[in-house]
Amino acid sequence: MAELDKNGADMTIEETFAALDDLIRRLEGGKGSLEDAFKNYEEGMRLVKSCNEKIEKIEKQIMVLGGGPAEEEDDGTQF
Repeated sequence: MAELDKNGADMTIEETFAALDDLIRRLEGGKGSLEDAFKNYEEGMRLVKSCNEKIEKIEKQIMVLGGGPAEEEDDGTQF
């Protein structure tokens, strides 16, 4: 596999999920050294963080486009 961006910043969400899927397969395969597994784990955590940041950004954009506040709080009232 090609070397991934250090933090996944240049990847789309779909590309990030595909990279995570590949890392999971490598980790589950159990082949390789403990050091390799740890590097894969670290890379996976960076990709998860990057993906979460992208999803949060998109959620905020959707809220703005929908006319709602950027961060809506649930006060328990129902409409």
